[in-house]
Amino acid sequence: MVLAATFAALAVIPILFLLQIAILVAFGVLLDTLIVRSLLVPALSWDIGRRIWWPSALSRGKP
Repeated sequence: MVLAATFAALAVIPILFLLQIAILVAFGVLLDTLIVRSLLVPALSWDIGRRIWWPSALSRGKP
């Protein structure tokens, strides 16, 4: 959230190029934070199961 707010602060600068970059980066950071990391990653780990830890020993299960 802090990173998105920092890039959104660039939006008040009157240079159009920086305004466009600031809005796109702030939107991307918020999208990644709110959608990908809170919904998609847990859903993927639920779907894949223990194989998500491959090549670690955690993927092999109980000995």
